[in-house]
Amino acid sequence: MNAKDMIIGLIPWILFSFVAGHTGTGHVGWAAVIACAASAGLAVYGMAKGQSLKIIDAAGVVTFGVIAVIGFVGGSSIDAHLADYGRGASTFILAAVMFVSAFTIPFTEQYARETVDQRYWGSPVFRAKNRSISLLWAGAVFAMAVCHVISGVLAANAGVDGGHPGSILLNWVIPIALIFFAVKRTQAIAEADTPASTTPAAQA
Repeated sequence: MNAKDMIIGLIPWILFSFVAGHTGTGHVGWAAVIACAASAGLAVYGMAKGQSLKIIDAAGVVTFGVIAVIGFVGGSSIDAHLADYGRGASTFILAAVMFVSAFTIPFTEQYARETVDQRYWGSPVFRAKNRSISLLWAGAVFAMAVCHVISGVLAANAGVDGGHPGSILLNWVIPIALIFFAVKRTQAIAEADTPASTTPAAQA
């Protein structure tokens, strides 16, 4: 499985974190609109190429759509909370979607199917590997969410929009490191040896 395609699916979430973090109070709604549009764009582009609607894209449209509405209709206090905790909340939702998918249709399986022959989609190995990879990403994203929430707490206590000393470390350095770790582990799991009775083409 090509982890690059999966990372592209995370662009709207990264975009929201970047825009929300650099605009702060009063502009989180617009950051959510941009992220929602990006998720919708990825979904439409994928389906135009004959691909299935990705779980992450659909979750992005719904999540950022709701945040945008809250940001525009909520009062100043709600907007301040979104500025501090919007990134953490949206990332927790993403982690939850990834975790739940592991026990239904692993979200990574949607990406893997694009490079694996259809006759292997029902393989126990194919499903098991994608479940493991989906849980891996759910854990990594959950850790990112925790970092974002801690950053939000620090920002709220400091009375600034994400400008505290630990902002870059918690919102970018650690999350980027977690993404690199997840990508490496994804490749290791996908390329791991399978039982002799299983054809290599069934690997994720």
